[in-house]
This record gives sequence, C-alpha cells and structure tokens, in this order.
Amino acid sequence: MFHLLQHRSLLAIQQMMLSLIDFKDGGSFLGVPRFYRHSISVLQRAVSRWNKQHNIKFSINFGDIIDGYYPKDKSLWAVQKILDEFEKFVGPTYHMSGNHCLYNIPRSKLVSLLKMAANSDRAYYDFCPCPEYRIVILDAYDFSSLGWPRDHPVTADAMKLLDEKNPNSVKNSPDGRSGL
Repeated sequence: MFHLLQHRSLLAIQQMMLSLIDFKDGGSFLGVPRFYRHSISVLQRAVSRWNKQHNIKFSINFGDIIDGYYPKDKSLWAVQKILDEFEKFVGPTYHMSGNHCLYNIPRSKLVSLLKMAANSDRAYYDFCPCPEYRIVILDAYDFSSLGWPRDHPVTADAMKLLDEKNPNSVKNSPDGRSGL
C-alpha cells in the first residue's frame, strides 16, 4: 500500500460495521461495544471527503456491511441502502464478503448484490487500480458453513470439520475455545 500512496493512486479503506439508524447499538460476543446509530452518516461524510480530495482512485469495503443480529427480513434493504451511499463515491468501490453479511444473506445473493467480479457464488476476484498493481480479493468464507445452502457440499464439509475441531455446541461462540 505504501507504494500505491507514492504513486498517487491513493486508496481509501473503509472498515466499520455499517447499519442503519433504526438499529440499536450493541456488542460482540465478548462485550465489545458496537455503535450503529451513526454509521451511515459516518459513511456519508467519508464518501463526501473522498470525493472532495480528488485523488482517491478507489475504495475497498472489507465486509460486514450489516451486523449478524440485524433482522433477516430487512437485511437486503439495509445492504442496498449502504451500497447506495458507496455509489455516491466518484471512483469504484470493491467489496469483500464478511461473516455478518453471510449470517443474513445467502452467498449467491450477496455476491450479486456486491457486484463482485465472480462467475459463480465464489467471492474472490482481482482488479488493477493502476498498471503497476494487481489486488487480489480472497474469499475468506469459501470453505465455510456461512452463506451456502444447508444442503450444499461445502456446508457439509465445513460442518464436519467444525465438529471434529471445535467442541463447542455453539460453533460461533468464543466460549471454551482455549486449546483450539
């Protein structure tokens, strides 16, 4: 990234859990506070600032556009609302899938919604922000029980591995993970 900055192909990186104003502030499994109420206005201010700088060529969203606790029946609407704000940026925004989105939205729908340059439900791709660089976006949840249909072979294989390696009854809980 340092060289990208040197070549004036500046990179704006967004990393925050986005949600909408109608969702209460919360916390993680470990009790770390999550403040949702103002996240959309933070994104709006960030996009406005990026646009005013005139030297930000692209942005990367590292995933988790919504929290896993967000109501599933409102998740598509919420993600679209956030994506509408990213669309106001004058450059392209590249997205990564996050586990929280995959709790609420099927992978196939999420890949399409985020306009990932993938030919399938796989969420990995690459892009060249300038001739000297190629950025590769990996799909951290390619082998996962998240986002795939329950009867999908990837889900079955991932659950088998979780059952073998994770003794917790709630596989996503951090409780009892010592020694894993």
